[in-house]
Amino acid sequence: MVPPIDLSSLLRCEQAVSAAINAVLSALFFAVVFGLAPRELAMGAPDGFALDFLPQGLMVSLMASLVPTLLVRARLRREGGASGGRLLPIVARGVLAGLASAVLLAVLALFGPVAQVPAYPALAFKIVYGALLGLACTRVAVSSLFAAAIEEKTA
Repeated sequence: MVPPIDLSSLLRCEQAVSAAINAVLSALFFAVVFGLAPRELAMGAPDGFALDFLPQGLMVSLMASLVPTLLVRARLRREGGASGGRLLPIVARGVLAGLASAVLLAVLALFGPVAQVPAYPALAFKIVYGALLGLACTRVAVSSLFAAAIEEKTA
């Protein structure tokens, strides 16, 4: 007999992995886009720091919603037989939440009182944003998958 899956520990593990991966990827992409030299980054032109939240929010939310959901779904099928329902609505919910947060941050950065930000605090902010967004999107997506799988088993 296969022991039941501990959903809460599986969720915590997926969230931690997602947060760590997205923090590292956010740092790497920051280094590629803005470099690591100590300088001031403009929110608007020429650096476009504020607008960089949009691709970051999209990619982090997409990968943090899709990859853990696929992995957990495969495990649920293998160990319990439940699929957790359709993936598109589950992933779309996470991506929309991620994009909403990215748009909000971009607007606040573009129209806020700060026109420039030092590179190292900007890097730290992008790392924390990537980690927290990854954690949140993974939580939303995997929790939705669990709920659908439980509903599927009880139906």
